[in-house]
Amino acid sequence: MKKACGLCLALLMIYSSVASAQSSMPTANILTRVLMVQSQYGRDSIFSIDVDNREYWITAKHILTGAQHPPYGSITVPSVSLQMLDPGSPGEKWIPVLFSVIDTAKDVDIVVLAPREPLLKNPLPSEPSDTDGASLGGDCEFLGFPYGGGWRATIEGRSYWMPFVKHCTVSSIADSKAATSATERVWILDGINNEGFSGGPVVFRTGPDQKIMAVVSGYVTEPADVISSGARKAVTKSSQTTVQATWLKANVNSGFIIAYDIHYVVDAIQMHPIGALRNAR
Repeated sequence: MKKACGLCLALLMIYSSVASAQSSMPTANILTRVLMVQSQYGRDSIFSIDVDNREYWITAKHILTGAQHPPYGSITVPSVSLQMLDPGSPGEKWIPVLFSVIDTAKDVDIVVLAPREPLLKNPLPSEPSDTDGASLGGDCEFLGFPYGGGWRATIEGRSYWMPFVKHCTVSSIADSKAATSATERVWILDGINNEGFSGGPVVFRTGPDQKIMAVVSGYVTEPADVISSGARKAVTKSSQTTVQATWLKANVNSGFIIAYDIHYVVDAIQMHPIGALRNAR
C-alpha cells in the first residue's frame, strides 16, 4: 500500500484561495478531495471525507456493480480493488488501491470505501456531510470527471488533474418516481449531468459554511424526436385525415439529476467506523 501515497502530492497547494462570496462555489477543501476512479466498468468520480479523524472514500454503487439503472442491490464482497488517478502525474498514472467495503442501504446508489491507510497526507479539512439548510430552488454544485477526463491546473509551477464543476439547483427534496422506493431520500437537481460525474459530491453554500449534501447517481432521460424515419402515417382528427412524417425516438438528458442523500454515508460510517486512522496532530 505504499504506492497509494502517490496520491498525496501536495494537494494543500491547489486552489487555496478558491472560496468567494458566491452562494455555492466549491472551496479548495472539496476540490482537492475529488479524484477520478476507474473500475472494470469505466471511469467515474470518487471523493474523500474525514469522520472522527478517519479517512473514507465515497462513490456510486453502480461503479462497482455495473448496474445501468435501479435496483442497485447490495455489495456483499468485503473488499474491492480500484484504480485511482494520481492527481499530480504529468500524464495518466493509475494507482491500484484495495478498499474495504461499507455498503449503505439496499438499492441506494452509494458505497463507502475504507483504505488500509490514508491516501491523502495532511489534506485540508473535509466539508461537513449535512443537508441542514439546503432548500428548494437553492443553488448547488456538483463535481467530477465527465467522460473520463479532467482538466489541468498549474499551481506554483506544478500541474494537477482537477475535477470539473457544474451548477445545479434543488428541484425536489425526495422523488419516489425516480427512486426505487418511497422511503429512499433522493435529491432531484436541475442541471445537466454527464457520464463520469457518477460518484461525485453535490455541495451547497461556500466558504466555512459549505456542506456536502448528496452523491451523484445519474440523470433522468426523456424521449425526443431525433430524425424522420422517412415513413408517413395517416392521422385522423375531427373526421379530417392528414398525413404526417414518422419520427424516430431517442432518450435524451432531461436536465434532472438524481443524487442520493449524504445521510446514507454518515449512517454507514457510524455503524462501521473502520476508516484509516490519521496520525494524531
